[in-house]
Amino acid sequence: MKRLFLFGLWLLFVALLLQLAGWVYFTVGGAKPIQGYGYPAGLFVSHPERGFAYRPGFVGEFRGAGFRDVEIRINDDGFRDAPFGEVAADSARPTKRLAFLGDSVVFGAGVSAEQRFTDCLEQPSDDEPAAEVLNLGVNSYSMGHYLALLEAGLPARADVLVVGLTLNDFAPMETASPYRRLERRKEGLHSPAWWERIKERLGATYAGRFVGELRTRLRYALMNADRREDYHTKWMRTVVEAWDDPETVERFGEDLGRLEVLAGDARQPLGLVLFPELNDLRDPDAFSAPRRTLLTLISERNLRVCDPYGAFAAEPTPQRLFLPHDGVHYNADGHRLICDVLRGCLKNWGFVQAPPSSATAP
Repeated sequence: MKRLFLFGLWLLFVALLLQLAGWVYFTVGGAKPIQGYGYPAGLFVSHPERGFAYRPGFVGEFRGAGFRDVEIRINDDGFRDAPFGEVAADSARPTKRLAFLGDSVVFGAGVSAEQRFTDCLEQPSDDEPAAEVLNLGVNSYSMGHYLALLEAGLPARADVLVVGLTLNDFAPMETASPYRRLERRKEGLHSPAWWERIKERLGATYAGRFVGELRTRLRYALMNADRREDYHTKWMRTVVEAWDDPETVERFGEDLGRLEVLAGDARQPLGLVLFPELNDLRDPDAFSAPRRTLLTLISERNLRVCDPYGAFAAEPTPQRLFLPHDGVHYNADGHRLICDVLRGCLKNWGFVQAPPSSATAP
């Protein structure tokens, strides 16, 4: 019993030491963690049309070591935004209402809701009024999800539809990782929800965050140069191979046509935003083919597109616009730059002027 008691004291001492070290590392030291942001347990639920969606009313935080202080709050319609109010079709409002569809980039992976480009657009600029924006981004969504969402009807009325595209939006809906995890859980092939929540609570402590960060840094340090390069570019190399397939190009072109028809049926002007990717910015010769192919498909249909690639490429160090060790998701600076470019695009498209009231409409 004495030995067990001493062993327990030793474990308590180690836990307190790790807790202190984690607090210093994350709070006092101002470190930039290498570990990814991660999504919390309980965020996803099954959905009949889209396969998966966010749990309405969910409140939590990102589970990555350096992102535990970033809150995720889901509204009653299942999106990371404030509650969607009802807007009458003929009401005279100071601005138009924009609905933004997209994946984790629109959702705002790793940043607070207030730091996203959609929230930035709601702030008035020098020459334009604030826009009212619905953020309908869900991580791992692709073009099939956007079409399913539009076919079922948006959760609130919008005057304008804007779809944010990433270069893997060709992926079939059933290949999305949240959908596969939910299906495995149904079959009993995944950790039960209660165990995931216990791990998440332990991981939320400074000690848990510190241990996870040490493990990730050790694994990364043990990689040789080739494996480290592959760690950063594997996703993009897969995307390049997929866009080299004529079937992928043909299928995505057809999906763009369906998107255009659905927007027309809803009488919503349609705009597209093509999000820049870090590997493409660093090495266009190796990684720019998917972006050029997608821009060609959009141009062939005479669709409006906003391409912030030039603004990102003008940055001396584009990495500073992305999350640490991430080539897809932007930090607060990246979202702010997207916002600045989008303001110009929306103005050029005529998407931010107020809809005419019944008294002034021609």
